[in-house]
Amino acid sequence: MVQHKGKWMITIAMAVCLIVVLGFGNQQTMATTPTKKPVINVFGSDPVNINSYQSFVAVQGEWIFYNNDGLYKIKQDGSSLQKLSSDWAHNLNVVGDWIYYTRNKPVKEFYQLEMSPYEIGYTYEDVMELMKIKTDGSSKTVIKSSSPAEEDPNNVRKLYVVGDIIYYADNNRCLYRMDTNGKNQKKLLDRFEEVYFYQDWIFYTNESGQLYKMKRDGTQKKLVSKDKVSLVGLSGDFIYYTKWVESSGVEDVYKIGLKDGKTALVKKGLPPAENPIIIAGKYLYYISEINGERMVGRMNMADGKTTPLSPLGLRINIGGDFIFFQASGRNEKELFKVKMGENRVEKVTPKAK
Repeated sequence: MVQHKGKWMITIAMAVCLIVVLGFGNQQTMATTPTKKPVINVFGSDPVNINSYQSFVAVQGEWIFYNNDGLYKIKQDGSSLQKLSSDWAHNLNVVGDWIYYTRNKPVKEFYQLEMSPYEIGYTYEDVMELMKIKTDGSSKTVIKSSSPAEEDPNNVRKLYVVGDIIYYADNNRCLYRMDTNGKNQKKLLDRFEEVYFYQDWIFYTNESGQLYKMKRDGTQKKLVSKDKVSLVGLSGDFIYYTKWVESSGVEDVYKIGLKDGKTALVKKGLPPAENPIIIAGKYLYYISEINGERMVGRMNMADGKTTPLSPLGLRINIGGDFIFFQASGRNEKELFKVKMGENRVEKVTPKAK
């Protein structure tokens, strides 16, 4: 009996040791297994979108956030569609856990009613509000609310978020910056026409169309070009602009080197295009209207070759590696995307319900 008891004790001891070793190994494996970090935007939207139709798309990581007569998000693979708010959300910017946007203030007694997009437009006041909401649809907060007065500096019309700073323009095209909680507001410009954010700089045109740049805190203002320009984009070390050719009705596209200040012609005779013209890498995207038909087109800036992409475009944005555009009828909108440099146009989602 003693011998058997000894054997059992040895067996139990070996089993305990094995469990300890395996457990330690599992702990090591768990400790060394890399965790996938979520993508967090520094810039709340692509810099070109601030000059486009109120930034209707923002991309962060695997998620697309968009306005479709309400605020929605959907994964880039088309799954997990979720409605976040009934707000008509414009000027979308997404940084970390927060979505920043503007809306017309809703009339409360009508706000929750089920109406068509055409009818519900009459249930909003002519008052702009700057909002934030978490990416899961919670914690909706009013950061700034304006009055119906045209001169009200709280009337946010253009919006761009960089890290924890909000930049915005009012009705008078004054440019401001403030913290994302609405505090520490500072006016940067009394008047501008167009604006782009690029690295640590803000490029903008004045009322005469002359191009300037300044640091994001409003310091170090410098003249870049005395020529009258209409900005269309920034890519690499160049800023792009157009000149309207009065005799032919088309536009010529130029670029200015940000390092040497030299100007060069990119494309002569671009068909008449509505803003925004978008520069993305070596491509230029535009919406033109020819014989009463609107068309999304792409131009290769290396050789000037143009490619029609879709006859459905009304407005266009950049999000990640894609160009997004919307087509709209009286009571519905559809969202499409095309990868930069490619021709295959995909429908992102049908009208969300």
